[in-house]
Amino acid sequence: MDNNEEFENSAAEVEISETHTVDQTGLEGKIRISEDVISQLAIKALTSVEGIQPANPGLMANLRMGRKAANGVRIVISDGDTPEIQVDTYVSVRYSLRIPDICWDVQEAVKDQIERFTGYTVKSVNVYVQGITFTDKPTDSEESASQDNPAGVENI
Repeated sequence: MDNNEEFENSAAEVEISETHTVDQTGLEGKIRISEDVISQLAIKALTSVEGIQPANPGLMANLRMGRKAANGVRIVISDGDTPEIQVDTYVSVRYSLRIPDICWDVQEAVKDQIERFTGYTVKSVNVYVQGITFTDKPTDSEESASQDNPAGVENI
């Protein structure tokens, strides 16, 4: 068999697989996505924004209706045929960043991530700035260096 015949055979296989569809008419049932899954998606989006760290929501936020916040995110899902999601995020912003701009980035990242992976509508993403951080979290190599040399003296 020459290369031309192989190409024609593989092209025919592709055409067959592309025209095959699954008929889902008559299927009934609902798909519900857990608040925990949506929370994990929101946390992933939150941590993807540079200069943001999840923060502790504080006592007052935990007294509100709904679930308690975990890792800087609280999710409320409305009941109905098409669930709507409200996300509350609690963050610390790195010093020197413009807070309204970074909060906008958080809102967009969380909204895009949840809508893309769940298909649900995000009603709102509320960002509560709980503090300012003056340094980023140290990397593993920086932590081990500071443990080896606690005074921070450089050896030459």
